[in-house]
Amino acid sequence: MAARTARPSLYISVDIEADGPIPGPYSMISFGAAVAGRQDGASYTAADPEQLTFYRELRPISEEFVPGALAVSGLDRDRLVREGADPAVAMAEFRAWVREVSAGAQPVMCGYPASFDWTFLYWYLIRFGADSPFGHSGCLDMKTLYATKARVPLRAAVKGRMPRALLSRRPHTHHALDDAIEQAELMSNLMLWTPPAPVPVPEPGAGRSPRITHLSWGRIEAEGLAPGKDFRLHPGGGRPWDWSEHGTRHEPGIRPQEVAGFLGMGVTAVVLSQGMEQRLGIAPQTLEVLREAGVEAHVAPTPEAVEVYNRLAATERVAGLFHSTC
Repeated sequence: MAARTARPSLYISVDIEADGPIPGPYSMISFGAAVAGRQDGASYTAADPEQLTFYRELRPISEEFVPGALAVSGLDRDRLVREGADPAVAMAEFRAWVREVSAGAQPVMCGYPASFDWTFLYWYLIRFGADSPFGHSGCLDMKTLYATKARVPLRAAVKGRMPRALLSRRPHTHHALDDAIEQAELMSNLMLWTPPAPVPVPEPGAGRSPRITHLSWGRIEAEGLAPGKDFRLHPGGGRPWDWSEHGTRHEPGIRPQEVAGFLGMGVTAVVLSQGMEQRLGIAPQTLEVLREAGVEAHVAPTPEAVEVYNRLAATERVAGLFHSTC
């Protein structure tokens, strides 16, 4: 018997705005959709996300709402009560649109994060028409897609830590259609992205980051190094940290030049200590350099920074800057 060929997938970015945390007691007040692209086997073709779109503002289905949630959208609830589309009509129009744009392919809803948007969208599709063109599970979460490709924990799969090249240049306005279009671009960028090859975690003693074995006021001890006051530690070793080398001062704090040398070492994280009394600042540009490089930054008072660093050193290529006084 010939192998069954899977249908192509058509990815549709959906963003919803709601006046509360869950559907039923609260309402979906608007939603937008934009075709992101099509996957046929291993091949993905991005679409122009402005070409095939859908948008509706809906009449609320209950009297309940959370003012803070409503404020995010900027929509006038009283106007929606008077002028919003009937949910049953809007969902019927949306089903027809999805089936039209996905002819010959399996439609897949994608969201960022999909968990919130899918909860409302699927509930409305079933409540108002008992039919979902995506089936009961045809959704893809962009956060999970990035976490899997980048090999990072899901909590680290946030736009602020993604490589800038993956992000859309469009603003995130909290208008459902604007955001669906913006996130359609993110979806296509993620699908077409080949992340850098992971750097193998070295065996203990073979280029791993040295653990800090002692911390007290004015004194740090680390494996394989003479005791000192301040240290730069990285995979394979470390050395005393001379602030004057790059002109670091307590304010504005650790400068970008201090972390630049770590980026060629294949580190996955950099720990930046703020001193025992948190008087050492971190220049905003320093965090931006790490974010653009896809390196996770951990900022904490020195005792906490040491704990984070030692924990990460057991499994990752981690670097750190440690200050043992104020």
